[in-house]
Amino acid sequence: AKAVGTDPDMVTIHTLHQHDAPACDFSTEELLKKHGLGGYMFDPAFARDAIDRVCSAAEESMKHLNVVTHVGAGSGIVEKVASNRRILGDDGRVKIVRFSASRNPAAIAAPEGVIDPNLKLISFWNGAKPLAALTHYATHPQSYYGKGAVNHDFPGMARAAREMALPGVRHIHFTGGGGNIGAGKYNNGSPEVRPILARRLEAAMKAAWNSQRKTPVSSLHLDWSFEPVSLPVRE
Repeated sequence: AKAVGTDPDMVTIHTLHQHDAPACDFSTEELLKKHGLGGYMFDPAFARDAIDRVCSAAEESMKHLNVVTHVGAGSGIVEKVASNRRILGDDGRVKIVRFSASRNPAAIAAPEGVIDPNLKLISFWNGAKPLAALTHYATHPQSYYGKGAVNHDFPGMARAAREMALPGVRHIHFTGGGGNIGAGKYNNGSPEVRPILARRLEAAMKAAWNSQRKTPVSSLHLDWSFEPVSLPVRE
């Protein structure tokens, strides 16, 4: 907020949750340090440096502002990516838990279950020039992980492909409310499946882009509201 000259209440943070990413939890770090385990969970120096670099980039971006005259909105159906993690039996109770990757034939054969198949897109334009695109899709965004390297996984591959298709247009992808949704029906956890999932997500991103409708906007159309909440600590 300080870097861009605004109030903290006007800062929103989004995440991908792709597992192969640096951890960061300074409150846990303080607890671990008291027991001689400082730096065990993550590298605090790297995390602080990453935060500083993000702030510097945000501050620098304020020197390169673009005028936005139109906002676009579109959607596309994502085929064969998401599936519900909890498969119910005839008694209405959970029969099978199907995580982000599965090799269980019964889990693979089971229906997708309750998901949101729609990928949503919002774009920003200066006249006829597209500036940026934001996409949003609800599913756990990992195909396989735990190999020791930071990786953007199949959503990152899809996003990068769209940036190549639309040079100069920044594409940012967000994960929606996918707590009970993963790719387990269509993902066996092998490296070969990752580009397949990426192409399916990319196809929906393209469809959303092609289906979008642009609306003229000005500062009079913009507002920001927030609601303070306090989540009780669990017993």
